[in-house]
Amino acid sequence: MNCPICTEEIAFSYKTPTKSFIIKVGKIIRDDAWQGPEYDNPYLKFYCSNDSEHDIDSKEVLQWTEDIEKQFYQDVFPNL
Repeated sequence: MNCPICTEEIAFSYKTPTKSFIIKVGKIIRDDAWQGPEYDNPYLKFYCSNDSEHDIDSKEVLQWTEDIEKQFYQDVFPNL
């Protein structure tokens, strides 16, 4: 799929939120204010490979990203 603005390829990154930890009484524990699945969920970020500021949102690109997302999780995390 290509960017609707410049026709360069659309790329994507697998984003995972940063997690902070501290050592308390010899144990490593999470030290984030916001914890839980709704905050820790990784996601795919799609963007124009030429300019990440290009607005790539369109009905066609949205359908393509949904298909790619399904394929990504099947290929990379087949046991989910």
